[in-house]
Amino acid sequence: MGSEPARFCGLWRNSYVALERKVNDEFKGLQRAIFVLSLFLTAAAIVVVNVLLYSPSIRQDWLDEDNLLFGITPHKTINNRRILDPASINGVYFGASIDWKAKDVPVAFNQRFGKPLPFVMCFTNMTAANGLALVRELKYIADTVLRVDGAILGLTVMPVDPLDQMSDAVYDQLGRVCAEINRYGIPVMLRFAHEMNGNWFSYGQAPGAYRASFIKAASAVKKYTNLTSMVWAPNSPIGYPWLAAGGGPAVGSADFLAMDTNQDGKLDHHDDPYTPYYPGDDYVDWIGFSVFHFGENLTANTVPGPDDFRTAIQHVAGNETGAPTWDIYDQFAHARNKPFAVMETGAAYYPNDVRLDDPSEMEVKRAWWKQVYSTDTLKRFPLMKLISWFDIAEDEQVNRGEKGSSFYYRDFRISWNHNITTQFLADLPPRVFFENARESALL
Repeated sequence: MGSEPARFCGLWRNSYVALERKVNDEFKGLQRAIFVLSLFLTAAAIVVVNVLLYSPSIRQDWLDEDNLLFGITPHKTINNRRILDPASINGVYFGASIDWKAKDVPVAFNQRFGKPLPFVMCFTNMTAANGLALVRELKYIADTVLRVDGAILGLTVMPVDPLDQMSDAVYDQLGRVCAEINRYGIPVMLRFAHEMNGNWFSYGQAPGAYRASFIKAASAVKKYTNLTSMVWAPNSPIGYPWLAAGGGPAVGSADFLAMDTNQDGKLDHHDDPYTPYYPGDDYVDWIGFSVFHFGENLTANTVPGPDDFRTAIQHVAGNETGAPTWDIYDQFAHARNKPFAVMETGAAYYPNDVRLDDPSEMEVKRAWWKQVYSTDTLKRFPLMKLISWFDIAEDEQVNRGEKGSSFYYRDFRISWNHNITTQFLADLPPRVFFENARESALL
């Protein structure tokens, strides 16, 4: 009996050693498996990171980048956020381009202005390599617009690279970004490649490529959403085709022939400044327009003429008998029954270049807004549904011909000076509306 416990202990010890050896072997195998798996995952992560860093198109497809960046927590859902419809109102909505670069936001504008914006404009570039250049900033902008119930976002997209280099993926991204903004109850008025009849943007005065590009942008937007409207918005034709400052298509090129609408072999003010660039009724929801008062020689403080705004819209090209009239409102809004929007307007004041006997800032700006926002304007242009003021002050480059170009500080703002704001609001006629207008007043 005395030997049984010893024999049992020996058996137990041998079993324990064998079990320990087996566990150690299995643990070492597990360690090896984990090590191999970690190497594989590390290699895979390196591949993924490189793909995301160097392949924008794959990054867009894999991550649906725009939706990730637009991780907005809305203050109100689309179901109870007001959706404004400017095209249906009897009057015009007031809007503003605000200085996002200076960290201005709609709520801050509303506080100093005393009225809530129904429309706010922002600008972004678009490149052939990466599409919209400021997707992250657009997330921030959309979040601030959400804080104003019902506010519409005006999105001006400016292609930087030649239009024929833009891939289908770039237009697709544009459509998906607009749809993502819309998903939170924010309507978008997309002003794509505006002022295309001018020669100061890379895409300017290239009517063939422009029309094709606008059609692609509109088709991509309509593929994803019905809460984004396409705005076709040329510049005021005063001075068209601006060839004295350089630029313009090569003589005899397809674009030259398209712009030479009277077929006299030259480009001048007798040629239609609009029709060569029009992409077609099926792709345009709004007719837009840009018109400013820049003062004498585009650099000095002068009071606008009493009818300058109307004559920019109904422009008579020249003083000679039989000079053509280029009337964007009649030609495109009225003839096609499309709503009309002045997407940018304002009067420049030059505080750094004040001369003896110059008019005051109030005199310059008030003379402009009293004709832009007037009962006569509303009656004359009943399809005009939105007028947006350029509420920004900045240095702008002015081409002085043989003298070269210089920068001038232009102040278009009306919301930063209390006296100007007060006078502006006092001068508005009854049917200029803000975001808080009652539905009954809009009809």
